[in-house]
Amino acid sequence: MEESSASLPSSQDLKDDPQDEEEVETEEGEDSEDEDSEEEEEPKLKYERISGDLREILKKDGASCISANSKLIIVGTNWGRIHVLDHQGNKVKEFSPHSNPVTMLDMDANGDYIASCSHDRKVVIQGLYTTENSHSLVMDSPVRSVALDPVYFKPRSGRRFVVGTNKVILYEKALFGQLRPTILSESSGPARAMKWAGQFLAWATDSGVRVMDMNTKTVITLIKRDHSLALPCDQYPPHLCWPDDRTLIVGWGDSVKVCRVRDRVTNPSQLAPGPVDLPPHYLEIVYMFTTDFYVCGVGPLDEHLVVLAYNKQTDLSLASLGVDSRRPQMRVLEPLQGTFEEISKDVLGIRCYQEYKPANYHLECLVEDRQFYIVCPQDVVVAKPRSADDRIEWLLEHDKHAEALEVVKTSREVQRYTLLSVGRVYLDHLMSRGSFQDAAKLCTQILGSDKALWEEAVVRFNCVRQLRVLSPHLPLGHGVNLDPAVYQMVLLDLLQTDHQGFLQVVQDWPGHLYNVSFVINAVLETLARNTNNMTLLQALAHLYSNIDKHDKALAIYLKLKHKDVFHLIARHNLYGCVAKHVVDLMVLDSSATLEICCSHVDIVPPDTVVFALSSHQQFLYKYLDALFERRRELSKRYHSQLVTLYADLDRKKLLPLLITSSSYDLRAALQVCQARCLNAETIHLLARMGNTMEALHIILVEEQDLEWAIRFCKEHDDVDLWSRLINYALDKPDCVRELLLNIGTHIDPLLIINQIPKGMEIPGLRDALVKILHDYHLQIELRTGCQRILVSDSSNLLTKLVSAQNAAHPVYGDTECAACNKRVLNPSRGELPGLVVFACRHVYHQDCIPEDSQQDVCLVCRNDKKRLFLTL
Repeated sequence: MEESSASLPSSQDLKDDPQDEEEVETEEGEDSEDEDSEEEEEPKLKYERISGDLREILKKDGASCISANSKLIIVGTNWGRIHVLDHQGNKVKEFSPHSNPVTMLDMDANGDYIASCSHDRKVVIQGLYTTENSHSLVMDSPVRSVALDPVYFKPRSGRRFVVGTNKVILYEKALFGQLRPTILSESSGPARAMKWAGQFLAWATDSGVRVMDMNTKTVITLIKRDHSLALPCDQYPPHLCWPDDRTLIVGWGDSVKVCRVRDRVTNPSQLAPGPVDLPPHYLEIVYMFTTDFYVCGVGPLDEHLVVLAYNKQTDLSLASLGVDSRRPQMRVLEPLQGTFEEISKDVLGIRCYQEYKPANYHLECLVEDRQFYIVCPQDVVVAKPRSADDRIEWLLEHDKHAEALEVVKTSREVQRYTLLSVGRVYLDHLMSRGSFQDAAKLCTQILGSDKALWEEAVVRFNCVRQLRVLSPHLPLGHGVNLDPAVYQMVLLDLLQTDHQGFLQVVQDWPGHLYNVSFVINAVLETLARNTNNMTLLQALAHLYSNIDKHDKALAIYLKLKHKDVFHLIARHNLYGCVAKHVVDLMVLDSSATLEICCSHVDIVPPDTVVFALSSHQQFLYKYLDALFERRRELSKRYHSQLVTLYADLDRKKLLPLLITSSSYDLRAALQVCQARCLNAETIHLLARMGNTMEALHIILVEEQDLEWAIRFCKEHDDVDLWSRLINYALDKPDCVRELLLNIGTHIDPLLIINQIPKGMEIPGLRDALVKILHDYHLQIELRTGCQRILVSDSSNLLTKLVSAQNAAHPVYGDTECAACNKRVLNPSRGELPGLVVFACRHVYHQDCIPEDSQQDVCLVCRNDKKRLFLTL
């Protein structure tokens, strides 16, 4: 087949006259102007001219009618010939049954038999594969229509066919192969059209269209002719089409009707006036409307109608300009109540269309295959619904790329196009318009996991300096990895044009996609020109993290004084770098830094932290103090340093440390305390070192605190200390009195009293001596009370022991002797044997204990080492 377009066909395919080519081109220009003023609608049909042998046939003869099924095309000509062709137009068979033009052709449902009629008054039933049941009839008037029973090929179908002249005659097979005619209708005019579907036959005469139930041979309805009588039937013939066995489409003149056969519902209980012998079916007109064109053929297309149209108004003055209204049209209509909506209109480039009127055009519908054959004397064109590929092609031609892409994704019938092919056209369109954002989003849909296509897209976006637009949509290793150079190209472009976008991409892209070191060097070069670019510094920190250089990343974040630096450390587990940057971290937030250092001592060793903070006394003090409070066992080795820090920065904590800890250097601590004149701490250290005399000297001489000295001597309870204290106080009456008041229970008061110089006046001496005597008397009473308590407790315990030893031990009737294993009591004898019961509850017959054994030791327990051990 040769393919031709709908409104802009090829001139060589349309006519042999070169003048037609100019006319077509002129009409194209007019059409393009119309498209500019109004958006062009998508066509519903595509067209192919049937060529092959048919083209040569039509050069010599003219086509007058056609019939088709899914296998063959049957063409009747003006010379009375019938050509059987395949769908490519190649000849299969040829008959010459008529001498005048063939007026109508029909086939049965199986395509085995052909019925033809002609103005030569002949009706021929011709079998394609057999001569059986073939007939040739000569009528008494020209025959305009003929219809075969759809089941004519079946043996017991009756082999029926109907002939339309001025009468409608049914022929059926009778006995001995004869045909029995039955007149179905006698009308005043010829039957100009006839169609048979299922059990219903429709034919059209000048008065209207009748529908007959062929099972009952009764006419169920008459659709009267209601269009203008000024349209003669021979010039504007009727056209019938059965989309199915119950739907009839009638196109006649400038009117179209869509009818449906309904079953008549009768209610026996309802009494209604009028005849009761109504046919079981009736015809309902569902849609009816008048058109602004003449109908040359009708057919169904899903829920729409396809109409072969001829313009009512023909302006020949425009023919020289190529706009010839005589061209036939294929219109797709949506029927409505009383009107219609035009879905699409295609102007057909039919050969020799200038010479034809509406009566010269015919439309044959192949409902099952959704094909429409347009016939005129010099041309046969087949119209088909546009496939998904055709629709995509039209959408692309009209820059409706998004709709074309959607068709590719949703339709399973696409063959010529792919998502990639359509997507690339769409991508080219968007790039040419500068819609780079939409183009970048489209890449994700159409490029999929094709590495080469993605790299090609990167190069293309790079040429227009729009890599920053494409960067969020690049594949990141989920099924496809681009070359590292591609990612680096994008990063370098962003580094030059969009620092914020560069930071976002660095944070979003995994580090394994590109050479991180290469990008770091590029960032460093840029930072050399702008050292205070905080965005690039943040990106550089992230890049360092990607290659596990966390120390450098942390240093940059510290330079940025990032508020979330501690969250960053936790998120990336950067605790190992904390010790190196502990000073900066302490400056930023000492509390958070100390929390990290004390909670992760295994990763942040105290030695490293102490060394890093050694030149920052305040920070070192905070760290060692926190370590002492929270991880005391780890702080022991730093107590010497902590002594110095406490002495300088927090003296109130020094003495508790000196008292509780034994992990510091006593001599160094003593030097620290002595250098800073910290007497209390120095006294503690001297006492701890055993130099109590010097400690007492400081208390007495420097502190001059006699009460402290007394407490010190009481604490150490050293005779030499008391002697030193007494010697110090002898020449001081107040001190002597204080000693007498406080040391009566610790040393012998005579040591002081005997050394008091004679004649020394001591204020309050009497009270002091009274207190000494009172303390002595109290001490004697305490000792006496303690002795009395001890004697009483000993007596009570002895009484309990004696009572326990003398307590009776029960012996039961089933108790066995530990030596002979016999019951110790035998009630049958009536006498009580001698028994020996030990404190361990073992019972023996007195006769069972050997005479040479110790009577006070159990034989069993004596041999049981474990029990013996417990006894001991």
